Amino acid sequence: MLAIRNVTVADGTGTVTTLLIENGTIVANGKDAAIPAEAGVIAGEGLYVLPGFIDAHTHMGGSSAFDHPPAGSRHETYGYIEAREGFLNWGVTAVRSCGDRSEDMLAFRADVRAGKERSPRLVCCGPFFQAENGHPWATVYMKSELLLKDAAIFVDQRVPVERRVAAVAGMGVDFIKVFYAHLNKMDYPNPVSRLTKEQLKRVVDSAHRSGLKCAVHVDGPAEMMDAAEAGADFIEHMIGAGGTDTEFTDEMVQKVKDSGAVVDPTMISILRFDNTPGFPSVWEALKKAVKQFYDAGIPLAVGCDSGIPFVPFGESLHDEMACLNEAGIPAADILKMVSRTNARVLGLEDQLGSLEVGKKADIVLLGSDPVKDIHNTRDIRLVLLDGHVAVDRMG
Repeated sequence: MLAIRNVTVADGTGTVTTLLIENGTIVANGKDAAIPAEAGVIAGEGLYVLPGFIDAHTHMGGSSAFDHPPAGSRHETYGYIEAREGFLNWGVTAVRSCGDRSEDMLAFRADVRAGKERSPRLVCCGPFFQAENGHPWATVYMKSELLLKDAAIFVDQRVPVERRVAAVAGMGVDFIKVFYAHLNKMDYPNPVSRLTKEQLKRVVDSAHRSGLKCAVHVDGPAEMMDAAEAGADFIEHMIGAGGTDTEFTDEMVQKVKDSGAVVDPTMISILRFDNTPGFPSVWEALKKAVKQFYDAGIPLAVGCDSGIPFVPFGESLHDEMACLNEAGIPAADILKMVSRTNARVLGLEDQLGSLEVGKKADIVLLGSDPVKDIHNTRDIRLVLLDGHVAVDRMG
């Protein structure tokens, strides 16, 4: 048994508590929790506790520093070491892979769940659906035949999409991912092929018939409206870098709210490319849109598209939280988004996202208060994953 004694809960209330952890689970949480004599004790005085951070949008096989090709295999990435160590070092204890090499990622997920790999908890989508000659296969994946076999599925008239979605669901994936986008950052401003609204709707409906939720990648307001109308559960991105469609009307915002979708703005991934020569800036429009959605009560996830160029694993989640704060969202609410909302997005809300008794002991201790300054999420002193010390900077 492990006890974290007299630690301040990072929710702005000033509450001091003692946490007891046994077999990877929080078994007590309260100021007067009795510490058994046999328990190991961590002195929490002067520290702040919160659930482990969750990244709602990553690509484990990616490389922020161009160390290997996009969607690197398990072998090429040395067992996704850049991703898993980057995440844990920055307090990220659960992630959602939104597009990787399917066979490798599913095998890695199985090893993680069996305790064979040091890694954050992981959910993944398997092969994603897209238009032939569309994004990302014909853009960042450079029309790789290998990735066409293991990462991308074209939606066309030759094979019923319902059969394709059912086959992916049968692989044991956690959700279905579909790209509904036109921007081509590799040959800007020339667009690429995109699915029709009818094809998008068929993918989403097929996912739901298979008992899975569906995430839809979009590049702007018009595509987001189509995704909401199609019944998307998760909408990835809001305004793509280089986009010219940037304004959300009140009617659009209400439409997304009525759909019930969770929106993941991935602001840092847009900011990192916003100064690309020849691209119109979308940063101010994106901040405005994020605040519109927040004010409307639309659930916002915290994901950063980590693994793409210039968006490193782990650290960029803290950049994303700072971007959300710059857009006008209070730090206390961002901390709820990166824990409770993200746990819901991963489908793990019964296990993660809070410090409640019965939840998994994925815990971060900070040396300074993140509610006073969101940048204090970087002041990481201790990371627990399943009740075990993953990172120790207490000295």
